[in-house]
Amino acid sequence: MIAQEKYTEALEIITRTLPLPGVLGRICPHPCEDVCRRKDVDEPISICTLKRFTADQVDIDDLPLIEITPRNEKVAIIGAGPAGLTAAYFLAQDGFKVTIFEALPVAGGMLRVGIPDYRLPPDVLEKEIKWITRLGVEIKFNTALGRDITIDRLMDDGYKSVYLAVGCHANMKLNIPNEDTVGVISGVKFLRDTALGDLKEIKGNVAIVGGGDVAIDAARSALRLDADKVSIIYRRTHTEMPAREEEIEDALEEGVDIQFLMAPVEVMEKDGKVVGLKCIKMELGAPDKSGRRRPVPVEGSEFVVDTDIIIPAIGQRTDTAFLKGSTGVDLDRWNNINVDPVSFETTRKGVFAGGDAQTGPGIAIGAVAAGREAAISISRYLDGTDLKEGRKSIEIPQKNFNPMDKGIPKVERAKMSRISMEDRKKSFAEVEQGLSEATAVIEAKKCLNCMVCCECLECVKVCKAEALTLETHSQKDEAIEIDTGSIILTPGGEPYDPAQHDIYGYTKHPNIVTSMEFERILSASGPYGGHMVRPSDHKEIIKSRKKLPGCSASGPGMSMWVPMATVPVCAVRTPSRRPCWPKSTTAKTWMQPFFISTSARTGKILRDTTTVPRMNWGFGSSSPK
Repeated sequence: MIAQEKYTEALEIITRTLPLPGVLGRICPHPCEDVCRRKDVDEPISICTLKRFTADQVDIDDLPLIEITPRNEKVAIIGAGPAGLTAAYFLAQDGFKVTIFEALPVAGGMLRVGIPDYRLPPDVLEKEIKWITRLGVEIKFNTALGRDITIDRLMDDGYKSVYLAVGCHANMKLNIPNEDTVGVISGVKFLRDTALGDLKEIKGNVAIVGGGDVAIDAARSALRLDADKVSIIYRRTHTEMPAREEEIEDALEEGVDIQFLMAPVEVMEKDGKVVGLKCIKMELGAPDKSGRRRPVPVEGSEFVVDTDIIIPAIGQRTDTAFLKGSTGVDLDRWNNINVDPVSFETTRKGVFAGGDAQTGPGIAIGAVAAGREAAISISRYLDGTDLKEGRKSIEIPQKNFNPMDKGIPKVERAKMSRISMEDRKKSFAEVEQGLSEATAVIEAKKCLNCMVCCECLECVKVCKAEALTLETHSQKDEAIEIDTGSIILTPGGEPYDPAQHDIYGYTKHPNIVTSMEFERILSASGPYGGHMVRPSDHKEIIKSRKKLPGCSASGPGMSMWVPMATVPVCAVRTPSRRPCWPKSTTAKTWMQPFFISTSARTGKILRDTTTVPRMNWGFGSSSPK
C-alpha cells in the first residue's frame, strides 16, 4: 500500500493487529526485519520505520470507527501498558465494557515512563491511547492492584474477567555494600521521575551500571539533564552488550563514556552520600547458559570511579506484592505470573495475564502480541467456548515463500534524518525525524512479495458481488471426501515453449508469437485493445481478422500463423486443426503457406513443406500434398 501511496489503506491494515503504530514504529527493535528475505539481496526492508511513516502521514483519528455490537459483560484490565491497551482495544471491538486500572497518573506503562521523550514523544503516545479510548475504553488512574483494589473485589463488583498486565517496574539490586546510600537511584525510578517531570536537573558525575537499553536510555537522559560526565560501567565487552547497536552508537556520539570489563563491588560514601563507586576489572572466561562468556574478576585490580550519582540498570522484575489479598493466582519459579501458554489463563478461572508480568522484561511488540491473544481468550471465555481450539503458534520463519526473482538490483536501506548534535544534547526533542515520502515509497517498493497475498483485503472492498468476503478470504485449504460415482479430470495443460526449436524462429522475430500471445493481441482487454497490431513496430496492420494474410505452422501443443508478404504476426493454432489458407490483402494472388508437423511427444520434425515451390491454393484447401 505504501508503494502505491495508499497511506490510509496502509494504516487501516496495520491497525487491524497493532493499535499503537506510531509508538511501535519509533521504539520497536524490529525482530521481524531479522527474517526479512530482502537481506538475501542487500538489507532487510525498514518495516518498523515504514509503519512510523504511515502513522505520521495519516491522522489516526480520521480512520473510520468499526461497527460495534455492545455487550453487557464487564472486563477489568490491570495496567495501561502495551499489553493492557492492546487487550482493551480488541475487547472493546468485541463489544465488552472495558475498564483499565492504572497505578500511575498517566497511561502507557513503560512506554510513557520508561522510554525517554527523545525516542518517543508523549504526544504521539497520548494520541494513540485516546484513539483506543474512543472505542468506549475507560482508564482509571492512580488505582493500584493490592492497594486500592483486589481481584476478589473486582469480581464482586460485577467484572466477569480480569486481565493482569502490570509489567515489570521493580529494579534488580546490585547486592553490594552501601547500595541504599543517598545518590543511588534505580534505572526504572530515574527514567520514571524524568518522564513525569519530577527530576529536571542533575549536577556532578553519573555512573550507570548495566549494558541494556535501560542503561543507554538513562545515560542519554542524564546528559540532557546537564550532568557533568556520564559513564556506563559494563562487565563484558561491546560484543556482549544487550542494548541495540544503534542505541550504543547514539550514546557514544553524544559523549557517553562506556567502560567495558568492569564490575562494581562497593558504593563509596561519605556523610551518607555517594562519593564514588569501587570497581574491579574483569576478563572473559567460559560461556554461561546464555551463550555469552562469563566475566571473571581479575584479582587485585580494584579501583574507584569518581561519581556523585549511581544508577543501577541491570534488569527488572515483576513486583508481585499486589497479589496479597488475592487467591488462586500462582507464580512460576522466576516470580512471574504462571499462565497457560496458549490461552494465557492463570491458575484462577477467569483471570488472565500477559506482557512483562508473565514473561519477565521483554520488548513492547511482545506485550502487544500477548494482549491480543489474551483478548481472544477472554472473549471466548465469556462466550463459553473452548479457549484453545484452533490456536497454534505461528511457525517462524514461515515457509512456502513466493520464488525470488534473479538479478534483483541492490538498493541502499532507507535511513531517517536526525536533528543536530547541539539540539540533541540540550533538549529531549525527538532525535529521529522519520522518512520523507519519496524515500518511504522507494523503500516499500523493495518488498519481494514473499507470501503473494499481503492480507490487505482490498479485494474484499472492491468485490461488489460479495463473492469475496472476510469469511471466504480467511478460508484455509482442507481435505474433504466426496461420495461420487465418477470423476472427470480437466486439469488443462501447460503452454508449449516454441523457443526450443529454431525452425519456428520464435526467438528471432518479434512478429512470431504463441497462441496465448495471439489471443491476447486480439482480445479487447489485451495490450492493444483488440486491434491487430504488429509487435515489431506497434502499428495497426489490419482491422478485420478475416482478411489476415499469412500461413500457419503447427507443433506439439501449439501452432503458428506466419504471414508471407506483409509478415504481420504469427497466429496460433492447435495441431488437431487443419490450416486454412487466406487470401492476401496486398495482392490478388493466393499466398503460399508452409506447414511444419512435429511429434507431440518428442518435438521431432516429421514433415516440413517450407521448401515446397510457390503455388496458388484455394481458400479453405488443406496443406500441400
